[in-house]
Amino acid sequence: MSRWSDGDVPDQTGRVALVTGATGGLGLRVASVLAAHGARVLVGSRNPDRGEAALAAVTANASGTAPELVNIDLSSLRSVDDAVEQVLILTGGSLDLLVNNAGVMAPPLRFSVDGFESQWATNVLGAAALTWRLVPALEATPGSRVVFVSSTRHLSATLSEARIRADVRGRDYRGFDYYGRTKLADLVLSRQLDKHFGRRGIDAMALAAHPGFSATSIVENGFAALPGVIRPIANWGGRVFGQPVEMGALPILYAATAADAVGGAYYGPRSLGGLRGYPGPAKRARQSLDDETGAMLSRVVSELTGVSEPD
Repeated sequence: MSRWSDGDVPDQTGRVALVTGATGGLGLRVASVLAAHGARVLVGSRNPDRGEAALAAVTANASGTAPELVNIDLSSLRSVDDAVEQVLILTGGSLDLLVNNAGVMAPPLRFSVDGFESQWATNVLGAAALTWRLVPALEATPGSRVVFVSSTRHLSATLSEARIRADVRGRDYRGFDYYGRTKLADLVLSRQLDKHFGRRGIDAMALAAHPGFSATSIVENGFAALPGVIRPIANWGGRVFGQPVEMGALPILYAATAADAVGGAYYGPRSLGGLRGYPGPAKRARQSLDDETGAMLSRVVSELTGVSEPD
């Protein structure tokens, strides 16, 4: 694992992978590498034009079955429902890999079509609804995996039912604080799902990963929310210290494909406190391992989405 890279990705021939948010940055890189190693990749996109461009880029790298486009806006539960139906038709009800990459970071306060704050709607509620509805397809496929993309920002967050219910309504909105809580929630949900697979004796696992400090559009968009006097400094820091997308994608690819990756684990860059470097085990908040928090979060997410957590 010391310098695990794209060249270490095992042959993916015969695997079917859905990557959300695959139109740019980390998602496009992950989709392209998987396709280059033989996977049939379903390119998740909420924007049709960007989706077609991403599909062409992934196709150019594909070494196996041609990739296909799946239209999905995770901030809309109806769109999630439609995407699930599309995926089940395309895959015949068998899915090897789901990479929950799509997300937003610290935008101005806005709400989804379902009335939820946009970060919770996209990063947590939509991702959970998509994952839970695809669990039967994952369980039907031996060796399947689900990867949730988290962030080092989760380390400064805590979750409570009252705070989650306030967040989804946009109360006391602070963009980066909200972002951190959504990324802690993603980490908690990954462990909850892995526990489900274990209880059922299913040959599948759920993991989480983070890209460190990577120079992607989500970071640039997040910086736009900072005060004007701080923004130029943050942008300079991003250019100087942010690692390339090719490196930031490695922990996600490791969780998705490495033979020695472990269910329930969390991976990220190993250097500079998790900001840069090759992938390895990542530091995680103690609350991300708390069973009561997991049960509470799953219950609240199920209530808000109308989608039941897997038994």
